[in-house]
Amino acid sequence: MKNNLKKDYMKKPFKMTARVLAHLGEDLIKDESIALLELVKNSYDAGATKCVVDFNFDIFGSLIEISISDNGSGMSLDTIENIWLVIGTDNKKNRLISHRQGRLPLGEKGIGRLGVHKLGNDIKLYSKHSDENEVYVSIDWSKLAESKDIDDFKIDYGYSSDSHFFDKQTGTKIIVRNLKGEWNRRKLRSVFRDLTTLNSPFSEKSDSFEVVVSSNSNVFSGLPNLEAIKNAGLYYGHCTLEGSIITEFSYEFKPWNVLDKIKSRSLTALDEYEKVLIHNVEVETETGKVVKREKRLDLNEYNIGRVQFDVIMYEKDSSVFSLLNIEKKGLNDYLKENSGIRVYRDNMRVFDYGEPGNDWLSIDKRRLSRSGGSISNSLLLGSVMLDRISSYGLREKTNREGFIEDEAYFAFVDAISYVMDLFIQQRNQDRMNLMSIYKTGKNVTEPVIGDLSEVISIVKEKVPEEKDQHQILTYLYRIESQYNEVRDTLIHSASIGINLGGAIHELEKQMAALKSCAEAGNIFKVKEIIPVLETIIANYSSMMLKSEIQKINVSQIVGKVIEYNRFRFQDHAIRLFSNYKKVDFMAKLSKTETISALTNLVDNSIYWVCRSRIEDRMIYLYVTESFREGFVTVAVCDNGPGFKIAPELAVRAFVSGKPLNAGMGFGLYITHETMKQLNGHMDILSNCDIELPSKIVDKGIDKAIVALSFPKA
Repeated sequence: MKNNLKKDYMKKPFKMTARVLAHLGEDLIKDESIALLELVKNSYDAGATKCVVDFNFDIFGSLIEISISDNGSGMSLDTIENIWLVIGTDNKKNRLISHRQGRLPLGEKGIGRLGVHKLGNDIKLYSKHSDENEVYVSIDWSKLAESKDIDDFKIDYGYSSDSHFFDKQTGTKIIVRNLKGEWNRRKLRSVFRDLTTLNSPFSEKSDSFEVVVSSNSNVFSGLPNLEAIKNAGLYYGHCTLEGSIITEFSYEFKPWNVLDKIKSRSLTALDEYEKVLIHNVEVETETGKVVKREKRLDLNEYNIGRVQFDVIMYEKDSSVFSLLNIEKKGLNDYLKENSGIRVYRDNMRVFDYGEPGNDWLSIDKRRLSRSGGSISNSLLLGSVMLDRISSYGLREKTNREGFIEDEAYFAFVDAISYVMDLFIQQRNQDRMNLMSIYKTGKNVTEPVIGDLSEVISIVKEKVPEEKDQHQILTYLYRIESQYNEVRDTLIHSASIGINLGGAIHELEKQMAALKSCAEAGNIFKVKEIIPVLETIIANYSSMMLKSEIQKINVSQIVGKVIEYNRFRFQDHAIRLFSNYKKVDFMAKLSKTETISALTNLVDNSIYWVCRSRIEDRMIYLYVTESFREGFVTVAVCDNGPGFKIAPELAVRAFVSGKPLNAGMGFGLYITHETMKQLNGHMDILSNCDIELPSKIVDKGIDKAIVALSFPKA
């Protein structure tokens, strides 16, 4: 039977309950600090030059009122009715430049005004626009629960009968009473900290917007002076990034007056290759393996304009910190609450970068892995300044907690991380010099042994009982001996591991070439590549076994190293020079250990000439017996950028001059320790420390020189 029922289609709009407003205010606004921040942003968008957040207490010390007032353009009755009371209006989004100050609006979602609901139930707003009369808005959020639909929740507004706060001047004042939550001293000081950090400590206030926090109580007293805090730093960095280039760079080591044994130092220029921003990207090799490779980073590709980065690095080692002439508890408390790298857009903070627990640059993570130069967020006070118009590629989350983590965001992080590495390298150099002067009784270049020696000295001084002292020292000396044995074993293993990485990389390339030729049916080329693969494997296999110290012709060793790296030189278009065939010197050395050490130095040279030069890449292996009396020396020289860190620092473990964690900082340390085991020496030289052939000097292959010296046989 056919269904003849008529179908009626009806249309009905969504209805919204009043409690949706409460959810918007409670759930989209994280906490009281964010709520106040949203209201301060409204002042900024209104073209104000000053915003005052006042906390008013009663005679019993309880917080009863919070007010936010500004001298911005204010609002008319029409604006109140058709914009301020319309949640989600896109008025600011459609208006590119905000009032008077020519600023781009910070708020675009139209929900920031709901932040007042997070603070309290009783809201009074007074505002005056241009030559109009003062207007008012009165909201009682407690009545929200009584309203069934949003239309039932009525707002009182209109013209003020008298000018309560604004006569001739324009502006807006919001008063919040019947406050929510518990406003204890800890929360108040935390909110104070967040509000006072809305402006960057490095800002020149060119944007003319100041946030002032006031109170009729002493709850905010005793908080430290910002200028004194900034002057308590030791290491200062500043740079400007535009596109793919560091257009401005400066670093300064500024010892306090009491540190009169060490001089200040500054750096105001970078080499051309260092000015180019790079980051690691994942690429697929010929064999299908995904690896990380360095690539030029251009912020313009991600719509991130000019970026300014300033950072102060502090020193908390007791041997130096104890000399600082400042109230140390105040400094410690300030850094505990304010340290880290923060982000500002048009001089207004973007939360919550720089907050405790937000390690957005992985500084603490890298410190734990010892790959970041042993510095933590707790020792940093920094700001990254963005221009809102040109950085539109960085999009803020709706909940106001940072940027959406997309490609633009990660490019931004990589750029700041690259520059931060440059600052840390300079800081590490000055810090090592500082510690060598003021940290007495400890070997700062050998962390474990240095600490152990310090403990032994303390035990000898502080433990008076001879029996107890003998027992403790016996254990400590045993630990020292066991540590040295373990270290020597690990050095050999690590040396093999470093060279193995290079071997695997070469094997991958040859295997990819072999596969390609086989698929193309190029039998001649296949037969040519197979012996190459066999040679690479045989060469590196010989480095795996530990050999005894014996009399060996040094030229034979150098020839082996050149042969092992022949394909790498070809692949990277590096011209190799050496005099090893023209000399005949015998020395006492371990064949495998020496080959590993020299291969490590060659690997460093290959990296740096490729990093800094597009063409004319050159390496020179120089064998001589005239550098150090009683020794045969092999010097590995190149025309790269030379050493950017002090030689004493370069030979320390976990210290690397390579950017973006390209190196763990083990190479030169292992080579240095290996040479000590072989009764030899490793020296990082300048071109005036060793006499190289004139043709080598003329070619400029003397920028970086590392010499290994072995006892003559």
